[in-house]
Amino acid sequence: MDVCPVNAISLEAARPKVDASECLHCGHCLFVCPVDALQNLQPPARPYKALTLVAPFSAIAPEVEELLMWHHQYHIRAVEMDMAQYPAWARAVAALNIRLREFNAPGWQILAPQVKGVNIARRSLLQISEADVRSAAVCAGPRARRRAFSTMREYRLLLTQNQCLLCGACTRACPEKALRFNDDVLEWTASLCTGCNNCAVVCPTQAIRTEKQVGQNISLRFPCALKYCACCQRKFYTFDPKAQRCHICLRHPYGMREA
Repeated sequence: MDVCPVNAISLEAARPKVDASECLHCGHCLFVCPVDALQNLQPPARPYKALTLVAPFSAIAPEVEELLMWHHQYHIRAVEMDMAQYPAWARAVAALNIRLREFNAPGWQILAPQVKGVNIARRSLLQISEADVRSAAVCAGPRARRRAFSTMREYRLLLTQNQCLLCGACTRACPEKALRFNDDVLEWTASLCTGCNNCAVVCPTQAIRTEKQVGQNISLRFPCALKYCACCQRKFYTFDPKAQRCHICLRHPYGMREA
């Protein structure tokens, strides 16, 4: 919703709805939706020649996330355009190069448009078609982007261990299984995280959240232990191997759980 330039997306019954009469088919929404929830939309097709995107260009410049997929899928490394004529595209390429630098990947260039030849064999001047210009679209969505750049991450995890109950709600809410909880460890794989923050929404103690941060892919492991509460005799998980009481009994210092 936030990236749509014409506010064509709304929420109805907790589902996105696209107003077809307003939609410009720019594809911005497709490349940022963390769970690929938008249906019946296709990413825009764009012309390219060899390793270069060429005219005609859309009036609305693409998102950096789309250009990253052009970088990976078609090995595009340049855009042939007049920057004065397409300033939004120039800004998009500049933003892309910042991201590529964070990924330690080669940047893109902006090339001056080539003067095209004309066929004067006929009475009217006919522009010679360029046989080597093709048109294509790239795969949309953060899932495809994460597969393409699996050695990188776009988010970091913030976990306050002394607030975490190890209830497992965050792992069940994570649609990408970036968070996993076994009997002895809570694990987070950065390259799988889309930053949807479902984990933060369901956490009863606000102990966990994610935030934007580009870097190398990492896996965080938080060792934990299965214990039995000395007060209520129920089992519980904890980061503290010396813990004797469960999280609930710790909040009832007067033996309320024993009654």
